[in-house]
Amino acid sequence: MNDESLNIEDLLENDSFISWVLEDKDASRWEEFLRLNPEKREVVEKASKIVLELRQAEREVVPAIDEHKLWQRIESSAEKREEPVRPKSGRKMFVTLLAAACVAVVAAFAIFQAMHSDHKRVTYKELLTHAKVENQLLEKQNQGQAPMEVRLEDGTVITLGKNSRLSYPAHFQKHKREVFLSGEAFFDVTKDPNRPFLVYANETVTKVLGTSFEIKAFENSQAVTVHVRTGRVSVYKQSRIQMDDPETTGLLLLPNQQGTFNRDSETLVKNLVPEPLPIEPITDTKKFRFDEVPVTEVLAEIEKMYGVQIVCDHELLAKCIISTTVRNESLYDNLDVICRTIGGSYKEIDAQIVVDSKGCF
Repeated sequence: MNDESLNIEDLLENDSFISWVLEDKDASRWEEFLRLNPEKREVVEKASKIVLELRQAEREVVPAIDEHKLWQRIESSAEKREEPVRPKSGRKMFVTLLAAACVAVVAAFAIFQAMHSDHKRVTYKELLTHAKVENQLLEKQNQGQAPMEVRLEDGTVITLGKNSRLSYPAHFQKHKREVFLSGEAFFDVTKDPNRPFLVYANETVTKVLGTSFEIKAFENSQAVTVHVRTGRVSVYKQSRIQMDDPETTGLLLLPNQQGTFNRDSETLVKNLVPEPLPIEPITDTKKFRFDEVPVTEVLAEIEKMYGVQIVCDHELLAKCIISTTVRNESLYDNLDVICRTIGGSYKEIDAQIVVDSKGCF
């Protein structure tokens, strides 16, 4: 960056600067820049104001901009400026300058939208348009009431919900497997360490190597949810322009966890699924019966069965001896029984269970 010639246009095209203004990233870099270049503070403040105003305008409902016509108008304006200019009255000069300023603002807005259109909702049609696959995509659409089973070439089985659509290639690429979803589907993905499986749905990407999970991502819905049954998946927001590896800002989900992406606030939140179930169903011949054992031992076994971390004060609960049977039910049903027995309670914090008790005496 040439500090001496830095102007507003340079800043509006600088990803690091925009990230600093909007997300407070790279703050130390820009604070150091202002310290070393105090004469540029006014330029930086003006550019910051434009970025914030454009972000606000981008979130408001505005007519779609025809970029082709916009650039025609800009080029036309530029050509007209090259013609000899006659002296104008003060009022006419003001109107001319105002018109030029409007064109410049509209142009900047168009450029800003193109550069940062990741804040715009992504449609299923857009996903297919930008799909970079070597082969033509096939599509399955479930218009019936019953779930539709779709089998892919790698052995992956997808159960497509009603009013849902799935696009996929007949043959996957050598280094990755990509599919595109609109609606609801359950995925049982065949393991392949050399080819991650990627599901594109609205503004999210779900990446796995081999696991089972469910995605709900209807085009008109407020949120996208990813519910993990077995294995682990990463979920992150996709952008048309990536400044960093987007997966590093996403979520890592384990069994009985779900990630929820709010499409308006563009935030990802992790919590437990509404009804956490044992990773492997408990059969009648495999009941977990505990007789006169410390409650911490029971909680440790439940932690393994459901794949959910349980936090408790082991020293405080050391004297709590219980007898119980862990059944093939929701995690919460089993915890209710245990907490009633020891006079305690539990709550979910950051996809973990925290058990609270005064102990046993």
